[in-house]
Amino acid sequence: MAGPGGAARGLLRPCSPRGSAEPPPERSAPLPDEGEAAKAEEQRQSEELLKQTAAERRKIVWEWQELRGFLEEQEQWLLSRLEELERAIAQRRDEGVCSLSWEISLLSERRGDEGQQPPSQPLQGAGSPGSSREDGAFPKREPGFAELEKRLVNFSLQSAHLQEVLLGFKETLRLELGSDTGTCLPLTGRGEVSDP
Repeated sequence: MAGPGGAARGLLRPCSPRGSAEPPPERSAPLPDEGEAAKAEEQRQSEELLKQTAAERRKIVWEWQELRGFLEEQEQWLLSRLEELERAIAQRRDEGVCSLSWEISLLSERRGDEGQQPPSQPLQGAGSPGSSREDGAFPKREPGFAELEKRLVNFSLQSAHLQEVLLGFKETLRLELGSDTGTCLPLTGRGEVSDP
């Protein structure tokens, strides 16, 4: 027979730590699927960024190839103009030498044939049209290279201006490329860059 305490023991049931009769709910630990999803998202983002950097690389390579091509075209154009000027100078020199040789030859003939033409009479047709010589002396010539010299001076002025523009471009480029790191690549003379 059960005593008075036996009935009370039968009414008591084991309790959960929280004091409820229900078992505790299971805590949701990170599921393996959630971890895989996070890894996949990270992978996707990195792939997207790598695609963007590859696109930037192609863009930079294309732009610099275009710039190199443009600069090479301009270099060839300037060099061809300079060669043209060189040819004009050489041609003018050859014409001058030929003309002087012809005049020297005429003077030699004249001195050899003293009886045919008096020394006081000017020799016509020697040198440039309308020029004349008295007593076998060469006429004063206008500088034959004056126009070519003027062209060369203009070419030199354009080259100096171009050099200033290119130096400004280089400096701007160095400042812009160094601006994202807060550093600037300094000039080291003759347009070279030294590493900071």
